[in-house]
Amino acid sequence: MNNHISKHLFFVRHGQASFGEANYDNLSQQGWQQSELLGQALKKDHHNFQKIFSGPHQRHFQTFQGIEKGYGEKMSSCETIQGFAENQLMEIAMYFIPKMLNSDLPAQAIFKQMPIENRDGEFLKLFQQVAKKWMKNELDLSEKKFESYPDFLSRIEKTIAYLDSATNSGDNVLIVTSGGTITAVYALATQCSDEEILKLNFGIKNVSVTDFNYYNNTLDLKTFNKSYLPKEFETYI
Repeated sequence: MNNHISKHLFFVRHGQASFGEANYDNLSQQGWQQSELLGQALKKDHHNFQKIFSGPHQRHFQTFQGIEKGYGEKMSSCETIQGFAENQLMEIAMYFIPKMLNSDLPAQAIFKQMPIENRDGEFLKLFQQVAKKWMKNELDLSEKKFESYPDFLSRIEKTIAYLDSATNSGDNVLIVTSGGTITAVYALATQCSDEEILKLNFGIKNVSVTDFNYYNNTLDLKTFNKSYLPKEFETYI
């Protein structure tokens, strides 16, 4: 493969999902609007993509569909890549939060018992505690066979290698995935600390763009978490 010309990798976080609903893995109405607005912005800025990929979750492919609709014309076909699935941190948190609180109730029931004005803050605090332990390999993941943080990073690194083999030098490549995956790519590119990654993971906007030049097996960060949306459409779910 010719590596003299870098590839341009555009990572897009999915549109707003259905947080609090029975099926989170489904774009909300606003998520569809966000995706279409991004497509319009990409068209206006004359972005074109030789290859397009999405993670395996429904919200990933739905976001691509919204982008294509907003783009106003048929884009390259979208290939699903299992390796760009989100990490299991949400499932891990839901499993370990009751254990941390010595409760027999499932996590959702615990939060429903809390005053509504405190729920988001309490959830975020407990979620971050679990996330820190996950990233430091301080949790026993064996019972549920959850993916460890090192294994997650390894999976993303291997998937980037696959992406390299599936694209050509000079290609503009669009990848629709989740915030955790994008921060993992950022970590591989910048070698930043786990603490920084944890902070970044909660600040990635829906349908924001993070792009890298990829050359000679090296990721070079160009922009991070860039929003193309009007402020009133920006969300983080």
